[in-house]
Amino acid sequence: MHSAFPGGNRNNNGNFNNVGNNGNWWSSSENSTTNAYNRNLNYNNNNLNRNNKQNGFSVRCLRDLMENRSSGINAGGFLNVYAT
Repeated sequence: MHSAFPGGNRNNNGNFNNVGNNGNWWSSSENSTTNAYNRNLNYNNNNLNRNNKQNGFSVRCLRDLMENRSSGINAGGFLNVYAT
């Protein structure tokens, strides 16, 4: 379980929507070259969706406890960033 501010989303045209009402987080899983999965949460919803990668959703940073990851960038010993 985690707590987070419902940051809404940015459409591919640059407009922001649902800030303070919906939380949208990208998954690390792609559906296609143009779409990826995202989780949408609000007071009565918990959906897994597919959306165009041009949309803007929040990312959730997780602490990676695995050692010896070869393709990551270590930033201060607790955050690894991987190219996808």
